[in-house]
Amino acid sequence: MLSVSALTDCSGNMNSQAGVLCVFTKAPVPGSVKTRLIPTLGKEKTCELYQSLLTRTLTTACSSGIAQVRLYCTPATEHPFLQECAADFGVQLYLQEGDDLGERMCSALNAGLREYAYALVIGCDCPWLSTGDLELAYTKLKSGTEVVIGPADDGGYYLLGLCSPQNTLFEDMPWGGPTVLGETRQRLSSAGINWDELTEYPDLDRPEDLPAYQKLLDRRD
Repeated sequence: MLSVSALTDCSGNMNSQAGVLCVFTKAPVPGSVKTRLIPTLGKEKTCELYQSLLTRTLTTACSSGIAQVRLYCTPATEHPFLQECAADFGVQLYLQEGDDLGERMCSALNAGLREYAYALVIGCDCPWLSTGDLELAYTKLKSGTEVVIGPADDGGYYLLGLCSPQNTLFEDMPWGGPTVLGETRQRLSSAGINWDELTEYPDLDRPEDLPAYQKLLDRRD
């Protein structure tokens, strides 16, 4: 399914990299991923699209070279495609831990920050994310920015980078709604935390997002 020769090994250690990049994903089971696209594409095609998005995200993450890449999975790590990704990209699989998305992201980021100077989390819903974006996020964190956000045009974010734990950004947040980004900005401002933002991108979640994604594929072919 994946061409090992075309991929970059993402393994790293504290001697070679100062940060960790947590890629969040679901096990690609038909009917359980990208459910808003199923009425348009069907369960199988939607699942295939999700797998391609994860492959693209891991390729971007590994190519950036900014951090050790870890693949955080739910509800389990045993799915064959996830195991194949781990082998082909040279990444370790971790189980997402927590009752909601906020707790799971907080847990992963804090675990990374116990070992590294900075930690970032991304999903696999934003194929517009580039190595340049990741490199810029790293540069901002390295230069003293406490929090870096990659804003999504649906009111959420596709990237969050931290230099220290920020648990209040994840507590009692209306995940999945259009107010996450605004609420995150408000909490940062109220706490006096300096932050910076990357380019705003769409997420690929809805049928109306598909034409823009196809244009992206056409430009890169």
